[in-house]
Amino acid sequence: MARDDQPASPTDTDLIRLAQAGDREAFGELYRRYLPQIFGYIRLRVSTERDAEDLTEMVFLKSFQAIPRYEDRGVPFAAFLYKVARHAVVDSYRSQQAHVPLEEAERHPDDAPGAETLLMDDEQKAEALAALARLPERYQEVIRLRVLLGVPTETVAASMGTSPTAVRVLLHRALKALRKTIGPDDEVA
Repeated sequence: MARDDQPASPTDTDLIRLAQAGDREAFGELYRRYLPQIFGYIRLRVSTERDAEDLTEMVFLKSFQAIPRYEDRGVPFAAFLYKVARHAVVDSYRSQQAHVPLEEAERHPDDAPGAETLLMDDEQKAEALAALARLPERYQEVIRLRVLLGVPTETVAASMGTSPTAVRVLLHRALKALRKTIGPDDEVA
């Protein structure tokens, strides 16, 4: 039973408006809401937890700086954050060629395990990651967001600049390509 004296949690739109008016606490609430998802997304794409932490902070700093110009276009705020995160990762790879591919990063015991560790045993994981790395980037992106992170289809669509139907088709094709890459004797978990 909901109590009348407890205020409803503000929506992202409410928080964005407050942040645009200069309320730093409003942006802080957006940060708290989306930090785990954005960190998880970036962690899947970089070799170390420290790199993921640094890039995540950069994403939120850039988002904070952009909030005065942010326009609500009817898509989730998370889609904006995922787009900023994707660009930050790409920029990081361009500026620092020292990053290790994700499949090698998973072999380093000093690093925190990625989300894949929870999904597959080590042998399957290594094979699936190698197969994933051989797919086109859009296939990799849709699998990371929808399968590994569980991001809603509508949010994935907005972050990738396409429709939810196109995301579903892309995911279907990506998973089919992944199965072919892994081979007929193996199964994707």
